[in-house]
Formats: sequence, structure tokens, C-alpha cells
Amino acid sequence: MTELLAAGDFLPHGWCFRWDKALLWLHVASDAIITLAYYSIPIVLLVFAKKRVDLQYKWMFVLFGLFILLCGTTHLMGIWNIWRPDYWLSGAVKALTALVSLVTAVLLWPLLPKALALPSPAHLQAANEELQKTLDSLRRAEGELRNLSWAVEYSSSMVLITNLNGEIEYCNPAFLDVTGYSRDEVIGQKPSLLKSGHTPEEVYSELWETLLSGKEWHGELLDRKKNGDLYWAMQFLAPVFDEQGRISHLVSVAHDISALKKSEEDIRRLAFYDPLTGLPNRALFRERLEQAMLRADREEQPFALLYLDLDRFKNINDTLGHFTGDQLLIAVGRRIKGMLREMDTVARLGGDEFAVILPDLARLEDAGMMARKIVESMGQPVKVDESELFVGASIGISFYPNDAIDMDRLVMLADSALYEAKKQGGNRFQFHADAKGGALTIARLQLETELRRAVERDELCVYYQPKMELASGRVAGVEALLRWRRNGEDLIPPGMFIAIAEETGLIVSIGEWVFRAVCRQLAAWRAAGTVWPVSVNLSARQFRDPELLQRLIAIQEETGVEAELLDMEITESAVMDNPEQSAEVLQALHDRGVSLSIDDFGTGYSSLAYLKRFPVNALKIDQSFVRDIASDANDAAIVRVVIELAHNLGLKVIAEGVETLEQQEFLQRQGCDMVQGFYYGRPVLPEELFCRFAGVPSAQQ
Repeated sequence: MTELLAAGDFLPHGWCFRWDKALLWLHVASDAIITLAYYSIPIVLLVFAKKRVDLQYKWMFVLFGLFILLCGTTHLMGIWNIWRPDYWLSGAVKALTALVSLVTAVLLWPLLPKALALPSPAHLQAANEELQKTLDSLRRAEGELRNLSWAVEYSSSMVLITNLNGEIEYCNPAFLDVTGYSRDEVIGQKPSLLKSGHTPEEVYSELWETLLSGKEWHGELLDRKKNGDLYWAMQFLAPVFDEQGRISHLVSVAHDISALKKSEEDIRRLAFYDPLTGLPNRALFRERLEQAMLRADREEQPFALLYLDLDRFKNINDTLGHFTGDQLLIAVGRRIKGMLREMDTVARLGGDEFAVILPDLARLEDAGMMARKIVESMGQPVKVDESELFVGASIGISFYPNDAIDMDRLVMLADSALYEAKKQGGNRFQFHADAKGGALTIARLQLETELRRAVERDELCVYYQPKMELASGRVAGVEALLRWRRNGEDLIPPGMFIAIAEETGLIVSIGEWVFRAVCRQLAAWRAAGTVWPVSVNLSARQFRDPELLQRLIAIQEETGVEAELLDMEITESAVMDNPEQSAEVLQALHDRGVSLSIDDFGTGYSSLAYLKRFPVNALKIDQSFVRDIASDANDAAIVRVVIELAHNLGLKVIAEGVETLEQQEFLQRQGCDMVQGFYYGRPVLPEELFCRFAGVPSAQQ
């Protein structure tokens, strides 16, 4: 140190210490310690920054390290300059230190809010506690999910999960056990692999519509297992929503209720079917009888009730035993059922008593013909245990609504007629009227007499039913329908008296009265500002009347009604009775301006060769084809062909008997022009029709 101090190049800077060794060592030692301390700090910061890869502001650690390193270097230069004065180097170091200090100072202020935002130990502790709670909750949820998974996996209910495309993503063992499929055969497939074809498509349409609207669906489906066996499934289906509230999956929970269904069927069979013959019992008979009454009211068609009792059955039962008697009853039930139509009903009421319901009678005489067939068939031997037994039958017949409109009275009258048939020796049938010493012919004569007086007594009236144009929804016209209010009270449907009027020739005068009433009504509607073309039915007897055209022209001129507002409906059987004469009459009506329609098309025997020659404007499809177009492929095909045929011939098509929206939609799709039926309105008096439809635009306006 002394030599250093004695060196010739010792800076004048050293004089500041006045050659005080203690002062010199104080500065040297202090700067040395500060330098070492400053140099150790950046090393620690660099090591810390390198170890903590998660630091957000690592560049600040580097900047701080550089700043402190330069600060230490300035102190080192203080020692160095005592013995080796290098003021430019010291200045450069200090300048660099000043620059780094300035940069650090400038960057520290914007960093301060961010640093303050860093969580404190208290915050970190709270976050850790919250994280712990979340982890605990997740563990509990995981446990619950595991339990739920086990519950679903080992549930006796069939569980199915599909994506929105309907592809199966999960099924539990119960589903595989019931259906017989393996998991590999099911995953990725659609639930439609279970469809049996016995569940109506309307059910599936309703199911998907409900689910895709975000609602749950409950119902029963008849499905098919892998081996082809059918089974009933009580289904619960629900949509699953994602975080955005959109449907992502569908869940199905189902139960095999085949055993329950079988039990229900067994209970129903015990409650409504005779255990011996398998025929409907008294309870189901009364239910069917009530349905027949409602149908008769709706379609204005009478039906017959037959009460049947076996003759000499008691002797057979007492002589040959109850087993033989039971076998005889079974054979009789089968024999009667084999003679009936599908729509008819035969029931065993008890003992040897049977009842038969014959709906939709075209003629009342048809009931007598069926009764005669049954009596004659009972005269044939019945084979029981290699033995041939002979047993007769007595039958009593009553008609609805002719004889009674009350169920109990209708049954009582049939039973009374049966008693009369028994009293007259049995093995015969008797109408209820015969019990008073008359016959059906007497009742017909009485009805004919009353019908002759109906016009004089003003008992006849005309009801009107609207015809709607499908394309526009407007009233295309109305059809005039004859009704008879006998004695001013009971409304007699046309099926009860038109045939008698035809046979007796009364239909000519009645038809003339109807045509005049219609023309007067047309004039009244026109005066009220409403224009509705009216269709009038022409019977076969009227159509053959040589004075028909003159009568119609006279009435038209008398009332002043335009011919364009009149439409005459003729059945195809009436037209085809004498095609050449029919063509002349139709042409004369057409030349007059009257529209012409073929009524009940498809039920007769039309010749297309003649049909294209007739100047008709429209074909009317009979209601017997329209009734089941939504469920019967044959009826649907017939209607489709008739519409296409008519349009190819340049004719319009009118469908009768439309009662449901499904029928209307089918006809609309096929291009049918007009429709009429209970769906749009029942036949009503003209005043009621006007009140209901006067505000609806007419297709003619």
C-alpha cells in the first residue's frame, strides 16, 4: 500500500484522503463490501428468475439485476480509481448506470398497479381455501356421479342415450337383456331398429315434435326384440340441454310392460267377453249398441237389433250334459259369426241367448234376409263329439230409430218380438211390429201412406250442406238434402223413406217439390246478396221421367233463377241404366246451362267410354272411399286414381263425407277441387246455413 501510495502516477484524487490511511481503508473496505453485496443480489435474482418459470414480469428481474450490477460496478470503480485513475471508464459505467436507473424508474411506475394487483399471501390463502372447497365439491360430485352411473348401469329400467342425430351413444345392461342385442350391435345405431311396424307413425311424429320443442314425452310403444318377439314399452323421453340451452342429447327410460298389458287384456277379456264362446258379453254388447246408435245418428242410417234364442237347447243340455251343451253353444256362436259382415256384432248374453247388431242397412228388409239365413243355418246339424245335433233358433228384430231411439226400449222390443216368435212355434224370425198382429209390409204401407200425406201436411223440408273449395277455402256451393219431419216431431232420415218413394213413384212429385223449394230459396239468397250454387239430387225414377226437362224448365222460369246456379246430381247407376237416353237428357240440361255431377262415383258400374261422352262437369267421390283414406291404402289409391281420371277428362272432383283434418289434407295434396262433410258443417235449415256462412266469400263472387 505504501509503495502504491508512493507511486509516481498516483492520482491527485488520492490527496482527498490526506494520506490518512484509516480514511483510505474506510472507503476501500466499504466500497468492496458494497460491491460484493451488489454483485450477489443480481446473481440471486437471476437464479430466482430462472427457477420461477411462471413469473409474469421476468424481464423486470433481469433489469433489476443489471441495475444493481452496474451500481456495484460504480463502487468497484471508486476503489480502482484510487490507484488506477480511469475516469472515462468510470464515467461510462456511471452513464450506463444512470441510463439503466432511468429505464428502471420509468418502467416501475406502470408496473406498480400490476404489482399491486398481484394476490397477497392473504388472497392466496383465501384462493387456496376456495380451491380446496371446489376440489371437495368435485370429489363429492364425482362420487355422486359414480353412484348414479352404478344406479343407471344396474337399473332394471332400460336406459338409452342418443345424440341429436338419433344415434345411440349409451345403453345399460337392462336394455340389452330385454331386447337381446349386444352393446356393439346397438352403439351407433338408431332406436328405429326396435320399430315393429305396429305403432302408428302419428305416434312417432308426435314424439319427435314434443322432444324437439324441448318438452318431455310419455307413452307406450309396441317394439320388437332382436329375435322378432314383440314387447310393450312404457317410454319416458326427455331432451338434454348444453350450456347454451340447446338440445344436445335425448334420454330414454323404458319399462317392459308386456306382462302388464297381457294382464290388462286378460282382465278386459274377462270383463267384456264370454269365457265360453269368446264372443262379446252383455257389457260389451251394450257398449257396441251405444256406438251403433251414435253412428246411425251421424250417418243417418238405420240399424237392426236381432235377439236370438235356441230352440230345444234345454232338452239337449239336460239329456246330454252341460259339456255337450257348452260345445253346442261354441259351435252356434262360430256359425253365426261366420255369416256376418266385419262391421256386425254377435254377442252371447247368457245361457242360450245371443244378440246381433246389423249397422248401415241399405234396406230394412236386409235384416229379415240375415235373420232368415241364421234360422236356416240353425236347421243344419251341429257336430259335437262325433254326434250330430239339431237345434232351431227363434229371432226377434227391432230397428233403430224406426222402432225406438232409447237403448233399453230397443232391446225390449227385440226381446218382445223374440217372445212372439217363440209363441208361434219357434224356428222363425219376427219383426217387432208382428207382435201386434202385423208384419213389416204393414209398417211399410203405413209409412207409404204417411209419406203421401207429407207434402200436403208440409212435413217435408230441405236441409243444406256447404261444399268448400279446397284451394281458396271459400264456399263453392251447397247441396240440398231432403228431410221428413213426420207429424212435425220425428226427423226421418232419407234412408228410411227414399226407397219407398222410388218404388211407389212418389219420388217424382216429391222431387218436383224439392226443386221448386230450392229455386225459391236461391231467389231469396240472391235477394239477400248471397250467391250459392245449389246441387239437387235426381233419383233414377226422376231421371227416367219423360217430362223431367219440361218440369225443371217451368219451375226455373217461374222462380226466375239462373240455370248457372243449379247443379243436378245423378248417380252413376241411374245414368248407366240407359246410357243412350241418359246422354240425351244430360245434353239437354247442359245446353240449358245447368251443371251436372255424377254422384257416388265408384260405387256403380261406369263405362269410361260413355262417361267421356256425357256432358258432366264434376265427379263426386262416395264417402265410403273417403272415410278411411288416412288409414286404408286401398281407399287412398282409389281416391287418388279417381281424382287423376277426372282431371284428365277435364272434370272437377268433389269428395263427400270429409270428417277429419287428415282427410282434408290428403285430398288437398291430391288436388281435389271441392269437399263436403261434417268437418265443415252438418246439413242444416237454410236460415242456420245463412247465419253461419253468409260472411264467408263464395267461390262465385
